[in-house]
Amino acid sequence: MTKGTYSFGKKNKKSHMICRRCGKRSYHIKDKVCSSCGFGKTSRIKSVKSNWKSAIGKGNRKK
Repeated sequence: MTKGTYSFGKKNKKSHMICRRCGKRSYHIKDKVCSSCGFGKTSRIKSVKSNWKSAIGKGNRKK
């Protein structure tokens, strides 16, 4: 069993396609869910919780 260059030539299947809501190549074809914006799973756009929280007491972190 080889795990070098020969094996990488077999990886030609697409698991993600372009999402019709956010436009990124993050929509999983089998799961039918966008990993970037959450389309297919939620009606709200997915965002990172740390972006909404205040930066008080977190050191020198960007807001």
